[in-house]
Formats: sequence, structure tokens, C-alpha cells
Amino acid sequence: MARGEPNDGGAERQLTLVEAVREALAEEMERDPTVVVLGEDVGLLGGVFRATEGLSARFGAGRVVDTPMAELGIVGIAVGLAMRGLRPVAEIQFADFLHAAADQLIGEAARIRWRSAGDWTCPLVVRAAYGAGFRGGPYHSQSVEAFYCHVPGLKVVAPSFPADAKGLLTAAIRDPDPVLFLEHKLTYRAVKGPVPAGEHVAQIGRAHVVRSGDALTIVSYGRMLHESLAAAEQLADLGIEAEVLDLRTLLPLDRPAIIESVRRTGRLCVVHEDTLTMGLGAEIVALAAERLAGELRAPPIRVAMPDIAGIPVQDPLEDALIPGRHRIVDAARTLLRGSRPARSAAAYDAAAAEASSVVEVAMPEEHLERALSAVERACREFPVCNAEFTWDGIKAHDAVRIDLDLGPRAPCRGDGTFTVTDFGPGSSALGLPAVRPGQTAALRIGAVRDGAAWLALTVDHRAVDGAVAGRFLRRVKELIEGD
Repeated sequence: MARGEPNDGGAERQLTLVEAVREALAEEMERDPTVVVLGEDVGLLGGVFRATEGLSARFGAGRVVDTPMAELGIVGIAVGLAMRGLRPVAEIQFADFLHAAADQLIGEAARIRWRSAGDWTCPLVVRAAYGAGFRGGPYHSQSVEAFYCHVPGLKVVAPSFPADAKGLLTAAIRDPDPVLFLEHKLTYRAVKGPVPAGEHVAQIGRAHVVRSGDALTIVSYGRMLHESLAAAEQLADLGIEAEVLDLRTLLPLDRPAIIESVRRTGRLCVVHEDTLTMGLGAEIVALAAERLAGELRAPPIRVAMPDIAGIPVQDPLEDALIPGRHRIVDAARTLLRGSRPARSAAAYDAAAAEASSVVEVAMPEEHLERALSAVERACREFPVCNAEFTWDGIKAHDAVRIDLDLGPRAPCRGDGTFTVTDFGPGSSALGLPAVRPGQTAALRIGAVRDGAAWLALTVDHRAVDGAVAGRFLRRVKELIEGD
């Protein structure tokens, strides 16, 4: 299981995210005398979150500048400094107050290269602490990324791990164009991890798979990335392996990485703390819909904050609104329940229509003989599920011959009239079988855990309608669970 940016070769230490930010600032100020830091209380106090602690004593008040409480002025001065040859790093204490500086950040910094036809650049970084859970109420808890991801000419970065915080902040300071660097305040000290010593530069614009899986893709960033990882561990206990993709950079999006992961799993869940409507998840879901329409096994799902005007002051209400691992697990299970077999976009319209139904059933560990008996009996009661579709009509088979597919343990013969797939206790809890030629239905038995399993029935919809498929599956369940 990968974590953060690969080591560039320096010895690694365990740092918190705020320590990694501080180290990146110190090393870049040491390396490049044009790097300056400015913002409210960044000097003597060391910043409200202590991200700049010690820098004033080390580099002096001329390079670590305490400013008045005026965000428009802070970013406006930073724009001027950047255009005069310096590399300013402006700190906005809370991302909620970035909006006061939006005119300078959006109207000036992000447009300078474009409106000067490349004659001028604006190499500045604006750092801001964002996100809820800090008990800051409606004015110190906003997730503002969607506003600024709408701005061409601006880069937006949101690291999840300390190594990325150092590597991406270093890259942001060296970038020739403006970068908004968002640091989730609850990750500052709660998240600790290995960070390379010495120079460490990560590539802006590259996402990173931090957990591999094949059942679904969870896309997230910042604090929600860690909730997504926790959810993935819970899903693994259910036999569901989720792939977790850390965006790291929100603008520009690493579209190829998103497409590659979702194409591999066929299912997409986007998790972010920002509100649902017009959030970053909408763009990612649109990307999947446009590029992978025929390959998605279920409609994408977004897990996000409800559309409310602000974070409540009451702690229980705040906790109830912030997305978390349990909501992510529920969303993942919804994705799997609504799945269908994937097919390429080119073949989608021409392919035979298949439909799937899923049901949970009480199942003993030694279940196979009982399950096969139940399927055989149900096939006799619903002969259309023990048939073959031809262009001359649906032809029921004279006898029930079950192909039992045990995977690597014993592949099926391939001459049956109905296929039952059971990959054993180490397999996933849920998966969809394929209907074989000459058959109209197939059943997969998920790995039995705690006396229960998922049964997934796939049918050739040209021969078996949804109502019959549901009755067939319900009958199998009754027969397995019966005394």
C-alpha cells in the first residue's frame, strides 16, 4: 500500500504535515534568497498554526513579514512582489477569508501571463488552512477549493500526506505561475508520515494511487483521503477491494489517472468535504460519464457535505454533516448493488442486453451442495432460466446440467445449461457472473462470511425479464435457507 510521493533518495524521517510545510519553507528560503513569507502573525508568533515558527529568527523580519489583517492587501502585495522578481509565499490564516482577496488572486495573478502574452509571470504561492472539524463555526471552516478550481491560470494543490506537503510546496514555490496551496487544518498534526530529508520536489498535476483495488475507485484528497482509506479497510473486511486515488492537485486535474483507475474498476465514488452542488466531484463524475459511459458498471456516486450555508456551531451537528468512513462504505456498497457487467462503449449498443440482481442469503460454510440443489430445483420451476436464446426463439433445455466454475481450483466443463460460480472463501463478497453461450442465466456465490453470502444472478435480458429473474433469485434464497 503506497503512501505519498516516492522518496527522491534522501533519508526519511517521520514528520507531521505541519512540520513538512515548515521544512519546505525553510529549505526554499535557504536555497533561494528571493523567497519571502508574508501574512498575519507569520513572524514572531510563527503563524496561527505555527507553520512558520522559527523562520523569522532564522531569516529576519525583512523576509518574514507580519502584515495587517487585510487579505486583499496581503495577496495584492504578493502579486506586486512576484512581478518585481521575488517569490512570495503569502499565508491566509483561514481559507474562509480568501474571498476578500479574490480580486487580486483571480483578476490579476491568474491572468497576468495570458493578458501579457507571456511577457509577465506571477510566481507566487498563497497558503491557506481549510476544512471543518476544528470547531471553528461558519467563519473558520469552509472548503473553498471549488471556487478557485474554476480559474484558468491558477493551480490548486491539496496535499494529504506530509511527504506531498513538502514536495508539492517546494514545487509550488518554484513554479512560474500562481499556486493556491490548501492545507486541511485537521491534518496538520493528526497525519504523520515519512518525509525525505533534503531536496524533495513532487510534480504538480499528478494524482497517486495510495491503495490498489479492483472493485471500485474512490477519488479524494486532503482529510477526506484518510477517511476514504479507513473506509477501504472496512470494505476489505467485507471482501471488497477499493482503489483509492489521491488527487493531490485539484487544478489541473490528472484526468488520465482518473480515467485509467475508473476504467479498471468500472465504478466511481468521489469524496470531498465541500458541499455537493457544483463541487469538485461534479467535474470528476462528468469526466467519467463523458469518457467511460459504456464501461461504467454503475452510476457514479458523490459523498459530500450537504448544501448548507455554513458549518454549525454545535459540535454534534458539525460531526453529523462532515462526510466520513461510514458514509463512504455505504456509498461503495450501493455502487456494488447497482452493478452490471461492463462492456466497451463501441460494443455497448450492439451487445446482448444483460441484467443482474443481487440478494443476501444466510449460508453455512459448507454450502455448495445445498446451493447447487437449490439452483437445480429453481431451474426446473423457471425453465426460461435454463434455456438458450436464438433468433428463432427461446429454446428450453430438456435437462438441467450445471456448470460449476470454481476458478483456479477447478474450471467448469463448459457444456452445461446453467453456470454457478464459487471462487471460495478468499474471493470477493460480491461479483457478477457472465452468461455463457447457450445459456440464459448464471449465478455467482460470494465468499461466505459470518454465515452469510451475496448471490448475484445475471440473465440474458432477451430471454429472461427482470420480474422472472427476481422470482428465480428469491426462490433460490428460500431453498438455501429452508430447513
